[in-house]
Amino acid sequence: PPPPPPPPPPRSADRPTVAFAIALTKDGPYLDGAAVLAEAVMGSWRGPNSSSSGAPGGAASQPAVDYELVAIVARNVTASRPVLRFLGYRVLERPLPVAVADIAPGFLRDRIAARGCCGADELLKLWAYSLAEYSRVLLLDMDSLVLRNLDELFFANRPAAAGGGRVRGLAA
Repeated sequence: PPPPPPPPPPRSADRPTVAFAIALTKDGPYLDGAAVLAEAVMGSWRGPNSSSSGAPGGAASQPAVDYELVAIVARNVTASRPVLRFLGYRVLERPLPVAVADIAPGFLRDRIAARGCCGADELLKLWAYSLAEYSRVLLLDMDSLVLRNLDELFFANRPAAAGGGRVRGLAA
């Protein structure tokens, strides 16, 4: 087997810790995306021309935040768990936080089962709001790609939420 990926930078009590979270609702051909995302997150701290400390040009300085990869998985996700752990993800099994029957009648309840790739299982992503042990949580789909260090997002002094193609809550 290939060697395991390098571990994330060690956590420091002096720096905030950010979670890069994904949600996985079923086993299947999704782990390549999780692997690419994990490598992209790790690379965003190292950079293409930097040392493993995250400093450009190999200088020995530390990134401004620590990070952890987190995979929120449904109970039926079993085969993917060892691979996710191998890739460096902390795996958290969670049930759906809301049953479709408990959603108020109307637009969402009537349509949620047929929306998105996973229907109502997309509600698993709501567990990202419960990750209070982290300074910030960035929930990404596994087809996302981090191309550079995102420290600037994590130091905004107010909450941020993204949706509908816009980012709200961040200074422009």
